[in-house]
Amino acid sequence: MVRAATCLPIFTVLLLLGAGSAGACGGFFCSFSPMNQVSERILFVDRGDSVTAHVQIAYVGEAADFAWILPVPSRPSLAVSHNEVFRQLQSATQPTFLLEWEEDGDECGLLFPPFARLEEAVPTSAQDDGVTVVAEERVGPYETVVLTSETPEAVVNWLTDNGYQLGALGPGLLAPYVEMGMHFLALRLSPNRELGDLQPIAMTYAAHTPMIPIQLTAIATEPDLGVTAWILGEDRAVPINYRHVQINEALVDWFNGGFNYDDVVTAAVNEAEGGLAFVTDYAGPSAIMKDRFFRPDRWDLDALRRIDDAGRFISAMLRQGFPRDAQMQTLLRRHVPMPAAVLEEGVLRVVFGGDVEAYRQAEKEGRLQAIAERAFYNDIDAFAEWTQELVFDADAFAGALDAAVVTPLRETQELFGRHETLTRLYTTLSAEEMTRDPAFDFNPDLSDVSNLRTAAARWECEVDDPDSLNFEELTLVVTLRDGREVRSQPFENIGEVPRPLPVDVPAAAIIEQMDTAGDPVPIRRLTAVTETTGEALPVAFDLDAAYPNPFNAAVIVPYRVPELGIDHPVTLRVYDLLGQPVRTLVQDSRPPGRHLARWDGRDASGTPVSSGVYFVRLQTSAALLSRKLLYLR
Repeated sequence: MVRAATCLPIFTVLLLLGAGSAGACGGFFCSFSPMNQVSERILFVDRGDSVTAHVQIAYVGEAADFAWILPVPSRPSLAVSHNEVFRQLQSATQPTFLLEWEEDGDECGLLFPPFARLEEAVPTSAQDDGVTVVAEERVGPYETVVLTSETPEAVVNWLTDNGYQLGALGPGLLAPYVEMGMHFLALRLSPNRELGDLQPIAMTYAAHTPMIPIQLTAIATEPDLGVTAWILGEDRAVPINYRHVQINEALVDWFNGGFNYDDVVTAAVNEAEGGLAFVTDYAGPSAIMKDRFFRPDRWDLDALRRIDDAGRFISAMLRQGFPRDAQMQTLLRRHVPMPAAVLEEGVLRVVFGGDVEAYRQAEKEGRLQAIAERAFYNDIDAFAEWTQELVFDADAFAGALDAAVVTPLRETQELFGRHETLTRLYTTLSAEEMTRDPAFDFNPDLSDVSNLRTAAARWECEVDDPDSLNFEELTLVVTLRDGREVRSQPFENIGEVPRPLPVDVPAAAIIEQMDTAGDPVPIRRLTAVTETTGEALPVAFDLDAAYPNPFNAAVIVPYRVPELGIDHPVTLRVYDLLGQPVRTLVQDSRPPGRHLARWDGRDASGTPVSSGVYFVRLQTSAALLSRKLLYLR
């Protein structure tokens, strides 16, 4: 039986909203123009007779005064949450689409990508600029790069030469980190992307199941608003008044890592009645979030309290790895207020070199305040002449960090330690589709859903000589888990607007209705999916390429166990270059099929290991296989 669902309680975020402006339009509203929502992210925690919800809203728009109003069944208990909760959840559970390339190349004589095999890649160094580019990738709305160098000047020069706007960030601030041998992650928004985040709020209220009051959002929303619900409980969570959809993976842009995933999901859920459906991005152990929000040795507030200089306090805070977000900027302004003399005199001399005309131009364009803050908070010592009267209270700042950052993240980590299963459900909704508030419950009979999606891949070409290949004519053949083959030419018309999804191919492989027990009831299936018998069982033990490799936070090690009539004892262990065992990942019998193991860069005692080369070895009674891993802290 479906348990009674209770609406997410009311809370209001007010910024400069006058009493006469509360014109009862609901949802996002302000005095003059609506503040449109572009994504909604919520973490629900099932407590039996109550629910805790952490809510984050991203938006675009210029209006300064707005409010967010939600219906309330009872008085909620409110607390502050943190954007880091959602950043870590997004990173750990985001669906990943991985192509498994044929080990011995193909008829075109190519390895993947057409330039090298991933596991054989090593950091490429720009020999003339003193910088090693460890990794480059697109992460969400960002373009990111990870760099190492022996000099801070080389890092600054490389970033500047590659279009990164550093402002007043110079070699002096980077020098201590270069000396420590640290890596540098740089990111910027990808072209035509904008993103704003409200500070998340956590609330606990009496309810038996989570519900999202999405109908109020319809008054001010972007088309195809992304709605992500992470639900923490003892079993897998399911939508009970929306359909559930499994996407047609033949439409996924596998070559670009599922870059069009949102488009495929939007098209798939739109095929359900009224466009009301969710997909499951991940359902499995909540241990995937272990130590991601908080660990006891992550921050040292007592050490910060002993620093009586504002500049050294900020540098120490950055070295400890406190989140660098809008909330931190607010705390900096409050506890280290920039003196008026810095803006009026210091910035003119330090940033603009006394160029009054450039200073006035920045002031006229409305950029002066941002320029001044960036320069001041990145290097307070440079403005010592104008900060002699600055009073700094380290104890108060450390206390604010504890209340706003440390405590919320510690409490969130503790929540994950008390619940076994995490589910991530996702959909997109436009205003006209927001006619029903989605409600969720739990089903103990359903299997886990991995956020790793894999498919086999090979190249086809019409020439025998690899040196005469025309990349635009290369055909990529992707074989899905259900046996279907998808052919495309990913290098054809490269640089043009991405091709839209075909209108004559269903985006939903399966549309089904879920309940609190038993298997889903199918509403519609693709014929090809209905007839599939699933992925064929392996015929031999195998150790697939680990990913990502090189890695920083964690690496996934896929391995295969053949169908020989019995379960097989398997040992999967990590070794260092001296052949000493570091960590045992698997030591147990495993049924036939493909399995995944995860290594987080820690040894058997839980201590982080040093950066370097390691080997993972699969040992059974019939096989001894190994792969190289490159760990970059």
